[in-house]
Amino acid sequence: MSFFLIKSILALFLLATAVSAVISMFTIMGKAEKKADPKTLRKIHKISGRIFLLLLLPLIILGLRHWANVGDQASLRAVFHAVLALGLIVIFLLKVSIVKFYKQFLRFAPVLGMLVFSFAFVVFSISAGYYAVRTLSASPPQPEERQMDSPEIVGNADQGASFYNTNCLSCHHADSEEKKLGPGLKGLFKNEKLPHTGRPATVENVKQQLIRPALVMPSFTKLTEQEIADLIAYLKIL
Repeated sequence: MSFFLIKSILALFLLATAVSAVISMFTIMGKAEKKADPKTLRKIHKISGRIFLLLLLPLIILGLRHWANVGDQASLRAVFHAVLALGLIVIFLLKVSIVKFYKQFLRFAPVLGMLVFSFAFVVFSISAGYYAVRTLSASPPQPEERQMDSPEIVGNADQGASFYNTNCLSCHHADSEEKKLGPGLKGLFKNEKLPHTGRPATVENVKQQLIRPALVMPSFTKLTEQEIADLIAYLKIL
């Protein structure tokens, strides 16, 4: 199971517990007639909070691992995600501290609870939600777009290296076969099979993995033929 799939599943459950906690909070505080026992609602809210914390801990560990691998190659979206995730952790810990130790500020707990839910939703959307949408929206290349008898486009390895450093290096080592977030791509075309899918290491299979990736990997449907040729040329010299 890949890093992104594990992280996405945990993030989905985290969001579900946040929804459970905020609904129970609204029901407890609402002025409308309550159909559930307040004690039961408080118990649901407390259990949701504990599960939220248990899910948050492995997500923090996975996030730190990701940053250790990516370093300064992180995208703007990843930086935004990290800042919001840090804000989520701080607000959640502040809410827990007020409930446990500083009850004189208990009136602020509902507001902090809503902020925790809002941050959790946004963090999920720009992380797991983003990759889910990209994976589901990837479409197979149309036959007329990839004519077998069309003139071969010559790739530029230098241009491919620039593209690789911007879009691929955060997940794949270029100088090693060691796994980062995805497999290392050194010697990609010198092996019999592709490391991620097990398919034969051919140009067409690499193109297919870029356009309509197997398993969990973002698709690159907007690449031009020249950009693909440049990237292939670079991968061939790794």
